Amino acid sequence: MSSIPKAVEARRQFLERIEGGAAEAGIDQRLVAITNPMGAAAEQYRMLLHRLRWMRAQRTQAIAGGAVIAVTSSVRGEGVSITAANLALTAARARDAKVALVDCDLRRGAAGALFGMGARAGLADVLTGKTEIGEALGRYSEGHLAVITAGRAPGSESASLLAGTRFAQTLSLLRTLFDEIYLDVPPALATADASVVAHQADGVVMVTRAGVTPREQVASAVRSLMGAPVWGLVLNGVDPSRVPAPLPVVKGQLTSGQ
Repeated sequence: MSSIPKAVEARRQFLERIEGGAAEAGIDQRLVAITNPMGAAAEQYRMLLHRLRWMRAQRTQAIAGGAVIAVTSSVRGEGVSITAANLALTAARARDAKVALVDCDLRRGAAGALFGMGARAGLADVLTGKTEIGEALGRYSEGHLAVITAGRAPGSESASLLAGTRFAQTLSLLRTLFDEIYLDVPPALATADASVVAHQADGVVMVTRAGVTPREQVASAVRSLMGAPVWGLVLNGVDPSRVPAPLPVVKGQLTSGQ
């Protein structure tokens, strides 16, 4: 397991590099928190962020260190990686927290490609003892965001690695370094990985696709997490024309808008 001083030094150097940096050239255009920050989709991520922060604040039991939020779905193709990345970017752009995005999909990680980071050591390498956590911390030069890619995929070993002590120790260390940690997690019905990771998070966000994902499939995915703290549901692919417009505010009170 990595030593804390080395990881702390990695964070210091990381933060020095990103202050005032420009966007990376290879970023995926679907990361709307960067590519279209004034758009409707980016605003929805801001709303989601503040709702998650509110939910954590309402917990009666204090949580030591940074908050850990797992983002998963029932099956693949529902937008988990895009959601997790945009949520982390939104939190980082608020500039009131140090944020980390960790790709826990050791079989088919997507964070590296989304951020144009290329092949690099990541979480799988940390969990197999091939690299230190400080060396796996990548950077994205917009806001206060660190990215840990999935790394070199271990295939069928992923569930056992995520259930091992190294992963728990890694999360504990990240809690000391960051205020918010977002985990990109594989689908709950596809692998055992999601349940393993979900039980180490403070809260779980379930992503589903509007008009595509059957309700019972979502319910089955929630049950498969076996009591993990599911905080809510993100509905992707909603027709904007069916989303109600915000109610106007008149003299500090909401009106009906009729």
